[in-house]
Parts: sequence; C-alpha cells; structure tokens
Amino acid sequence: MTHIARRMFELLEPVCLVTFFADECNEEFAALGHRTYWDGYFASRAAPLGRVPAEVE
Repeated sequence: MTHIARRMFELLEPVCLVTFFADECNEEFAALGHRTYWDGYFASRAAPLGRVPAEVE
C-alpha cells in the first residue's frame, strides 16, 4: 500500500506546487486578506481538511 501512496505523491505534488509558487495564486491569497506568503500557504494546505470549529485554537 505504501508504494501506491508514494506514487500518488509523485504524480500530484508537482500539480500542488503550482498553487504555492504561482504569482497569481499569491495575489489571490493577498486579496483574500492573507498578509504574508505563509498565511496563504498554510490556509491553502489546510483548506482540504474542511471547516474547523471555533473551539479549536
């Protein structure tokens, strides 16, 4: 099973990296209110996990 996960990573990671390094994506993150590159980076990485309740700190 590990080999399947590794292969999926190898295939999909280059696609995901586009969103972290493309100027257009960073401009959109800034327009949404993210002040730094890292704000947008972590928000985009966490977004697929879904909503987090307010109690989580």
